[in-house]
Amino acid sequence: MLLHLTVQAGSAAGVRRSLEQTANARLTLGRSAECAWQFDAPMVSGQHAFVHAEDDGFYLTDQNSTNGTLVNGVRIQRVHLRASDVIQLGYNGPQLRVELERTQAAPAPFDAFATVPAPPQAPPLAPAPPSAFANVGLYDPDKDAGKAPRSIGLGCAALFGGLLAFLVLVLTVSSLGIIPSFIGALTAFIPAVAYLLIFLWLDRYDPEPFAPLAFAFAWGSLFAIFVSGIFNSVFGSAAISALGSSTGDTLTGIISAPFIEEATKGLGVLVIWAVFRKDFDSVVDGIVYAGVVALGFAAVENVDYYGRAFTEGSFAGLFSTFILRGVLSPFSHVLFTSMTGIGCGIARETHNAAVKWFAPLAGYLGAMFLHALWNTLASFSSQVFFTGYFIFQMPLFLAFMGLLVYLVRREGRILRMTLATEVQRGLITQQQLDTVVSVFRRSGWVWSSLGNATQMNARRQFLRAVAKLGLCYWHVDRAVAAQSQTTSFTLIPKLQAEVFGLRDQI
Repeated sequence: MLLHLTVQAGSAAGVRRSLEQTANARLTLGRSAECAWQFDAPMVSGQHAFVHAEDDGFYLTDQNSTNGTLVNGVRIQRVHLRASDVIQLGYNGPQLRVELERTQAAPAPFDAFATVPAPPQAPPLAPAPPSAFANVGLYDPDKDAGKAPRSIGLGCAALFGGLLAFLVLVLTVSSLGIIPSFIGALTAFIPAVAYLLIFLWLDRYDPEPFAPLAFAFAWGSLFAIFVSGIFNSVFGSAAISALGSSTGDTLTGIISAPFIEEATKGLGVLVIWAVFRKDFDSVVDGIVYAGVVALGFAAVENVDYYGRAFTEGSFAGLFSTFILRGVLSPFSHVLFTSMTGIGCGIARETHNAAVKWFAPLAGYLGAMFLHALWNTLASFSSQVFFTGYFIFQMPLFLAFMGLLVYLVRREGRILRMTLATEVQRGLITQQQLDTVVSVFRRSGWVWSSLGNATQMNARRQFLRAVAKLGLCYWHVDRAVAAQSQTTSFTLIPKLQAEVFGLRDQI
């Protein structure tokens, strides 16, 4: 069966959206950009209501909207839609006429939770795909034990990373000496752990697994730093030979460093986007992965700065350098590379082919520009640098943090909107949804099971699976609105099965 909703009056009169009666089909209505069908009307709430399909037809559910949702003039909370019903989003708001169209009967798609809330045992698995390659790259909760699968490729990557780590260590010690290298490493890596915890806290709704985060840090601290060092040395030697020491060093900082360092760090974000695609859902994820890559790069780079400062000025020189790089500007590399992360995150969210290709490039250009501007300011006197720091760099960083907070809160709103269906169907409770979108409730709920490792691990997996389920619904909504495709649709029943299987363990 097909449901058609048609706007009755106003400038959008005649606009129509359709919904097919398939498992997990839904259409979100509201003023927010996260909704599949947006309405530019003041009486419509951000997430106003949603329509979803069940076995016996289509249902309309109000999402605690400010002005209410009416069907045939009567305010409703949840109602079974029938042909010729008139939906109104708020008093004097947009009116949508309901039409139902019967289609040729087809086998009912797998819906593990059509009889929720209390089936006696776990639902049957979905039918096997017709092709042996149909599930390549898709998330399979049955095979996800929280650890990366062993493979020849993973072993080769670990071996290559170990070789790079050895080379970076040898080059650092040979340049600085053992004691300065050790002191520089302590001074650089201890604060990096604290900054990393900030990113993990911000990424609370859909925490990234250990494997891609470790890959991101290793990429920044090993591959990006090693390749950038070689390229900058070659460029610097050529510039110094041609233009002299002072001018050559300045050009290396303004031209070579922004170009190659942001390229190598940005490449790491792109690799994560491609290889760990099931764990890369949004702009927030792009910022988190880019930030971790940048933290790895900055930590190893700071080892050299701190080691040289200790060699030349003992602990007094080390302290002044730490204040400058570890306190006043620890965010510099993070801010630069996060531009690339934002671009990759936008590409992950959009269904516009042009934006998908252009956004990462625009992000890289932004990262390169900010890096070049920072190094340009540093090439002048300390007075010019600090003037630029307080007038431009610090406000820019605060604006970036404001954007990040907004994006995190936006993820919370998305989860509340998309998971309302599962609350209605009984897969999760309203209390569990409130826990999923609250950092303090999440932490308290997990840590309240301290002493019971099995339950604590189940609660962590439950929170992650519920959040992934909500984001999959969101990707499906956006794909439907864009008349595009997304693998998230295939993941929904698998994540539902995972959540269902964890309910007795939490």
